[in-house]
Amino acid sequence: MNKLLSLLPEKIRAKLARPPRELAMFFVTSIAARVIGVACQLLQVPIVVGSLGTEAFGLWMTFVTLAGIVIFADFGLGIGVQNRLAELFAHDDAKSRSHAHDFFGSAFLFLTLIAVALGVGCWALNNQLDHARLFDLKDPAVIQAAPLAALLTMLSLCAGFPLGLAQRVAYARQKGWACNAAQAIGSLLSLAVVALAAARGWGLVALVIAGQGSLFLCNLVLLVTQLARLRWLAVWRYRLRPALIRQLVGLGACFGAQQVLNTVLFTLPQIIISTQLGAAAVTPFNLLQRLYNLFSVVQNAFMLPLWPRYSQAKARGEFDWMRSTLRRSVYATIGASVLPLCLGAAFAPWIVRNWVGHQVEGLTWMLILLLGAWNALVLLQQPFGYLLAGVSEIKRTTLYSIISATVGLALMFTFVQPLGAAGVALGLLLGFVPFSFLGTIHEARRYLRSTAKAPRPAGPETLQPAAATASPA
Repeated sequence: MNKLLSLLPEKIRAKLARPPRELAMFFVTSIAARVIGVACQLLQVPIVVGSLGTEAFGLWMTFVTLAGIVIFADFGLGIGVQNRLAELFAHDDAKSRSHAHDFFGSAFLFLTLIAVALGVGCWALNNQLDHARLFDLKDPAVIQAAPLAALLTMLSLCAGFPLGLAQRVAYARQKGWACNAAQAIGSLLSLAVVALAAARGWGLVALVIAGQGSLFLCNLVLLVTQLARLRWLAVWRYRLRPALIRQLVGLGACFGAQQVLNTVLFTLPQIIISTQLGAAAVTPFNLLQRLYNLFSVVQNAFMLPLWPRYSQAKARGEFDWMRSTLRRSVYATIGASVLPLCLGAAFAPWIVRNWVGHQVEGLTWMLILLLGAWNALVLLQQPFGYLLAGVSEIKRTTLYSIISATVGLALMFTFVQPLGAAGVALGLLLGFVPFSFLGTIHEARRYLRSTAKAPRPAGPETLQPAAATASPA
């Protein structure tokens, strides 16, 4: 194979080099994992409803939703680990590998301590809760099972702190396809075990164990596999190094703030509409947002592999690659996400009417266009945001996000009464464009201009434990 490749022109051989091939594998497996995950979730619904009934199913879905917060449970610490490891892995030498081992060991111990502390707190809190009153339960069997089911869900959240590093290590090693494969296998295994538990009539607790336990097992196997490849399985050799923890917390705080702000930004509008206009007014906004969210799936699939690749490019000084990749990712976003979203917006009334089976009251063209414009600009911002996240230059963008969220919140409350749900979309748009959108683009351009003046790769010596500060923004 190597002899055949040597006969090809240099440009073609470069395109067939390892990083592009692994990026392509990441993209394909990401799409497949998402499809499998959604399909398994849809198939679980009739199985669980038929086995448990509507009340137990609703409680189970509440727990599943809570468990989904594990993505944000480490408040950005896992992302900080991913960036630092990717930079260190870019230098394939003994010194960098030693620093990477020290950094991961400190992060693993630190997150494990947090998980244990939270686990104890969750156990104490769960013992004090009146689950029947909290969830308005009526079925005696569900009331009896609720405390243990809730505790198991909370503990799975806590376990997500150290086990979440499996995904981060895989991404940092440019092995994101392994993480996608683990997620797909976990979804399939969860569906199979949930179906078995439902068929045997094992009840709510068994279903929680079946669903969360399958994903827990797959994450554990993924982590052990990654550590075995790196020869880092000797956990007793890990040391908690305060300098590295300060670096991790400093960087993770910015990522965590970004995660919280993004979550609030996508959930708060519907709360404002519900409280100011009534729950019925949320329906057209929610259906439109669900429709527009579909166009981000493809973008996320090809943007996620670039995140750790940007971290490695920073460490290697591959700034020309950064510029060309940013440009191509913008073009890909426009072609694969923005233009299809515009087409979807044009046919939104027809799509929604056939989706729900009837005309939806409140689905105005003003709402369609304003919410579509906001989603399109969010998509266009993502390539610049991923570059800045990959090189850990997010302090200023975090500030822009805080300003955008504050201004957007004020404008949403200002416009919701005179304009209805469309006013909330207008508030989102006006708060987002001048601060978060333009600010992120400006910061990305500023960073790339600065690298043109000083294109020096960050050698492993800049990532030693002594350098315990996050990258300046």
